Amino acid sequence: MSAAKVMIVDDSFFSRTLIAETLQLGGCEVVGEADSFDSLIETYNNCQPDIVTMDIVMPGTDGFECSRALLMNDPSAKIILVSSMKDEETEAEARRIGIAGYVQKPIDGEHLMNIIKNILSPDTLYEELIESAPGIFNEALSQNITRMTKTPVSFESMDTFDDTYVSQGITTVIGIIGRYSGSMILDLSSEAAEQIVEILLHRPSKNHEEVLAMVAELANIIAGVACSMLNKKDKSYSLRVSPPSVFFSSNSEIASPNLKIQAAYAQTTFGSIFLGIGFKKGAASWI
Repeated sequence: MSAAKVMIVDDSFFSRTLIAETLQLGGCEVVGEADSFDSLIETYNNCQPDIVTMDIVMPGTDGFECSRALLMNDPSAKIILVSSMKDEETEAEARRIGIAGYVQKPIDGEHLMNIIKNILSPDTLYEELIESAPGIFNEALSQNITRMTKTPVSFESMDTFDDTYVSQGITTVIGIIGRYSGSMILDLSSEAAEQIVEILLHRPSKNHEEVLAMVAELANIIAGVACSMLNKKDKSYSLRVSPPSVFFSSNSEIASPNLKIQAAYAQTTFGSIFLGIGFKKGAASWI
């Protein structure tokens, strides 16, 4: 492995010195240091590190808030949380945020080097998921819309959805958990949803709640079928879906700061349906 460029975030001068010595003895290059939230983003952008070590206790803030800010600034940032504490709550929060690794003080140099190596090593399974997931989710949507409504579906590809997307009216977000965590976004207009409900129930919808419930169930089916197809492709994915969250607000903006969403428009008889899917790597090494 070529020398990894590491940025150290810690308010203690002694801790930064100790971590720097450990990293340099392990063959890493320390390219930047930050001692507070205020200097965090500027230092990161200036030195462009491969890895950031993040102390959990910081003045006026904590390592979680700093990590969220870094991931908002750069969703691909690779962060190793450094803490004297080790408990399930801290570890679960680190995983949820998207922190890549977690080491406990006092730091063992060999273990830290192994974590860095694991984080920076190519993950071919993840790359395969990123390559195949959009097509499989598109297929799941197409199959189920066609099967349920007896109407054709075609797709118009989009560029990667990096910033915000303006909702057509009803947005459903499905969380995906497993070896890699992710999200699926399904968005369509209220008019399109009402037309689909009328076909499925053979009558107009009784109220808006009925329409929202149909959209949530449709999104749940699409995500579940797609995850099953991916798990069949490679069972080590172990993907499963979380309950859907439905939002109704026309012209509202959907943002995805921690995920790079690959998106497509499904063209249907009822109108356009936006489908977005994104995954991120989970924790690489934990103790």
